Amino acid sequence: MLRNKKSLVKVVLMGLLASTNVIWGGTVVHAEEPQQFLLDEMVVTATRTPVQEFKANANISVVTRKKIEQNHYSNVQDALRDIPGVTIAGYGNTGEVYSSNSLLLNGSDKVVVLIDGVRANINGSASTYGKMATSELSNMDAIERIEVLKSSASTLYGADAAGGVINIITRKPLENSTSTKLAAAKGSFGKEQYNLNHRGSADGFYWEIAGQKKISGDFKDGWGRTIPEHLNSENNMYKIGKRFSEDADLSITYQTYKTEYLRPTGGWNTIANNIAKNRFNTGEKDNSKLNVVYKQKISKKYSNQFAFYRNEHQADEITWNSSLTTIQPYIYHYSALGFSDQITIRPDDRHTIVGGIEWYKDKVDHYRTSASSEYSDKETKNTAIFINDEFALTNTWNLSYGVRYNDDSNYGSKWLPSVVLGNTPNERLNYYIGYKKFFVAPYPSQLYGQYGTPDLNPETGTAIEGGINYRFDPTFVASMHVFRRDMKDTIAYNSGIKKYENSGEENASGFDVQLRKAFAKNLTANVGYTYTYIKPTDPNRNPNSDGRIPRSAWNIGVNYEIEKFNANLVARGVIGKQGGKATTYGDNTSSEAADYHTYWVFDAGVNYKVNKAINIYAKCNNIFDRLYTEQRACLLPETGTSWYSAPGRSYELGMEYTF
Repeated sequence: MLRNKKSLVKVVLMGLLASTNVIWGGTVVHAEEPQQFLLDEMVVTATRTPVQEFKANANISVVTRKKIEQNHYSNVQDALRDIPGVTIAGYGNTGEVYSSNSLLLNGSDKVVVLIDGVRANINGSASTYGKMATSELSNMDAIERIEVLKSSASTLYGADAAGGVINIITRKPLENSTSTKLAAAKGSFGKEQYNLNHRGSADGFYWEIAGQKKISGDFKDGWGRTIPEHLNSENNMYKIGKRFSEDADLSITYQTYKTEYLRPTGGWNTIANNIAKNRFNTGEKDNSKLNVVYKQKISKKYSNQFAFYRNEHQADEITWNSSLTTIQPYIYHYSALGFSDQITIRPDDRHTIVGGIEWYKDKVDHYRTSASSEYSDKETKNTAIFINDEFALTNTWNLSYGVRYNDDSNYGSKWLPSVVLGNTPNERLNYYIGYKKFFVAPYPSQLYGQYGTPDLNPETGTAIEGGINYRFDPTFVASMHVFRRDMKDTIAYNSGIKKYENSGEENASGFDVQLRKAFAKNLTANVGYTYTYIKPTDPNRNPNSDGRIPRSAWNIGVNYEIEKFNANLVARGVIGKQGGKATTYGDNTSSEAADYHTYWVFDAGVNYKVNKAINIYAKCNNIFDRLYTEQRACLLPETGTSWYSAPGRSYELGMEYTF
């Protein structure tokens, strides 16, 4: 069965690549020439100021509003899976019920998540460090685009942005009009989803209300095994704003996320035992985010943005012990409070200076995993001053340099410089090279939690990167990026002593190659390849974080549009995901194990625009019902302790009505 599926995947992939090669060679004739100008998106995350994506001098990718509408992503984390250099390691179907779904940029989980440029992280524990913000942001109707910066951005966005930044940008208000959208979907694994989005503006005021109800149940993996997982969630957003003039704007955004859930526990062997004894971990969450942002253009040369935020994460679980004989409550209550003030100065045509001050407090309100591991009111404060200057050396050469002074209440102060030199000699070519430093303090659960070590050292390091964009013509763009990241005092969990420890120096390097091509006005494709190597810090572990991160990964997408019809196909390939050492996770060297170290997953979707108001769509994920895991792979997934099956083939049918 598996061999037949694997052969079928290969045939489809070879056909896709073969047809792409034919088209690329110019043998397909279309009545109308494509007029795509790829990599012309305006982005803000690379420099905190608007810049054309092609000239950003950074490894940045954008999930556009159009792509969100065509692909109908379940949440932000689902959308990130299609970005080269992004690694998602999920434990289940939705990514919303488990606290430890990993999200990594260029192999690093030190990621800062922003909503409209305002920090969304809650650094209380590993379960909230840049991960929950993306999986629980599931109401995609409220999102305009997602910008992913895959490189250290510690000077501009925080000392802990070692791996990069994810900036989720919400939709802009309409001009003196209103719009309402109703949507409903039903799918495999008991999925039901209902959305309401209303937005508009009048007399200088603007507003948006976005509500979502989502339900899902047990799912089946590629072998048809039932994995228990239930979700019943509500995701709401309320935004109100006032334009005092063309140069002054105040907005208040409040988001809530509530859910009741049942989650899988342990690898398949443990899950099967739970099913047999009908004992599962259940829980509920009650999270919220409040953002207040005031923007003002003071003059032609000066503009200012002040932001205040409060983020809360509350999760309570009833958890069975490993022998499934007793239950105990788990409590994860964290909060973050902060503000920032940014000023942008353009003294002349050659300089753009961005500077500001930031302050935030991460607090553990209540943490409990056992009677002997319970604490509360632990907090960390962070104060920073930063400045960055984009300097046009010539008409083509650009120098961006800056420094952040960062003071951590537990670990003192650090100076974090950065410098990036880029050149855009013409409209077809851009290349750059950069050097940056970062500093990541341990978060409270690593210090005080069940596996905490109070005397941990902070992680410090440097990152070097470079890249090139080349536009063969308006319809074909190629990009390549390389990076090296060196980090001292890497913090890692040691399963032998069951404690966090400073495991030594981590050396990571890699590259990605991305191709984007518009074959015709209605046919586009993209291909991305990523290679990552992280030297193991322990001889008892494999490279790439003991096999969590694949050596090679492919992202392939094809999109076809004609009149009212749109179809898309997405392929994700994982090559050489080694898995853990044999002593811990089973034999990873046999030919049987290799089948789970390399796999392809194909998703497809179609949209039919009945009229201006009604859109009908259908999706099929994991078309070939592939058995795979985003966690560490091991020889026998039916017994392997580290195996968490990903969902098998699933379907979804939905309808949207806009008026």
